[in-house]
Amino acid sequence: MKITKKSMLRAAALLCGAALVAGTAIAQQDAPPPPPQGQGQGPGGGGGGGRGGMDPARRLQMLQDRLNLTADQSTQIKAILDDDQTKLQALRANTALAPDDRRSQSMALRNDENTKIEAVLTADQKTQYEQILAQQRDRMRNGGGPGGPGGDGSAPPPPPPPS
Repeated sequence: MKITKKSMLRAAALLCGAALVAGTAIAQQDAPPPPPQGQGQGPGGGGGGGRGGMDPARRLQMLQDRLNLTADQSTQIKAILDDDQTKLQALRANTALAPDDRRSQSMALRNDENTKIEAVLTADQKTQYEQILAQQRDRMRNGGGPGGPGGDGSAPPPPPPPS
């Protein structure tokens, strides 16, 4: 078989194409999956970057983990979180409201939610919950925001090494 310049170029092009496909496949394997739509973080959580904060199930799981909730507390708090989520979604869907009105009503809903949750907690759990809320406020003030730097209370990950 005679190797011509044309066949060498064809082989090189095929090799480059295969390398690109393999590199892309490997890069996709290493990438973390994107967060589900509409999920960010609730008090002290570290979820993705959705507008409404963490979904009620993830917020409940975080509170169970951090506050060691009883089964009865979990049931009561789940109902509070689900109800608040429904109200917040309706509020966001109300395009007749001015942004400032929507923000103030959203904050009022969150404050009401926090009051209801605290009513379910023991004194020790309430103290821990207030610390979680304070950490969240600090992150928001420092520009971390939902799912931003410090979303889980730790430093942001270091940049990947140069390739």
